Amino acid sequence: MKLKLIALATAMSVMPTLVPTLTPKASATCINVAVDNQIAVSGKPANQRRNTSQSISKDCFGNTSTATGTQVYTGGGKANQTINRTQHLSGGKNPTGVRMPHININVGTQVNVPVRKR
Repeated sequence: MKLKLIALATAMSVMPTLVPTLTPKASATCINVAVDNQIAVSGKPANQRRNTSQSISKDCFGNTSTATGTQVYTGGGKANQTINRTQHLSGGKNPTGVRMPHININVGTQVNVPVRKR
């Protein structure tokens, strides 16, 4: 009985060392990131538009795309600011066969700073 307990205890103490070598490494999903800033400092409110589209194909694996944009207007007139962007990710080889959810991050900031006439 003691021999079985010693064998079991030895096997359990070795497991944390062996498990990482037997399991495949962690792999990444596909990630789209878009971050835009539109800033207008003017006497009149700006016309700010942001049209973005993000997509990732089902077979995508281990790919990332990052896009940033900044538009700044200072003046007395009316600003027209437009950002048009399309991002699509695909491809890659998934050695594990495990499908993971893809991530789309789409952030846009639009700021109008009114300036009073003196």
